[in-house]
Amino acid sequence: MATKEFREGPRSGSDTAAGQTVLAVPFADRLVMFVGIPLLVLLLGLGLPALARWALSWDTALPFKPVFRFVGAIDKPWEIAVNLTIWLLLALVVVFTAARESMRVTVTDADMRVDKDDQVRTFARDDVSAVFLDGKKLVVLDQHSRQLLRDTHEASRSTLAEGFRRHGYPWHDSDPYADLFRPWSAGSAELPETADDVLAARQSALRTKAQPEVRSLAATLEKMGYVVRDEGTRQFWRPLVKS
Repeated sequence: MATKEFREGPRSGSDTAAGQTVLAVPFADRLVMFVGIPLLVLLLGLGLPALARWALSWDTALPFKPVFRFVGAIDKPWEIAVNLTIWLLLALVVVFTAARESMRVTVTDADMRVDKDDQVRTFARDDVSAVFLDGKKLVVLDQHSRQLLRDTHEASRSTLAEGFRRHGYPWHDSDPYADLFRPWSAGSAELPETADDVLAARQSALRTKAQPEVRSLAATLEKMGYVVRDEGTRQFWRPLVKS
């Protein structure tokens, strides 16, 4: 693959290397995640014993009073060190879990790679017919308008648009098939009964926040020739369209 030369430096949320652009969590957000959160948690852990002792001085009944006594008794240097270590470990677990769940997209002229939750998916550039943002969801459609990807990305719209356009991807400012979506209602005469049944099952999964089932049923609908998107717990559907 030929190496491109870029005169413009990377914007927030993207890193440009030879022939590729990495779209990830913006630097400011990463700074808050890896520095701000642990620092805030350490300050909280440092201040809790004093806060607990102050609360115990009130002439009122406190719920969980033994817990306040236990926390307020932390005053020796080694106890403070152990307390802060525990809080820091909890903060790091939260931070690295959030980092693992954030999406990282590497874009080249030939393909795009999506890393999230320790899973890697790769889509060839020639298979992509449209890329756009739907709220905070990055959506990638194939040549039959199926959703290859629909997931949250933290980078700004301008950063994503620039990154994909740099490598020749068909970026759109909005969903090119937005006008085809229809709100779903049970027993719709516009849908075959089998598709209506899948949407009914998916509606129940949305209400109970069963996300694996929600995604699985959306994939089932695409095999039947329909795309679905959500606004809260309300479903909208459209037929597949060949580009």
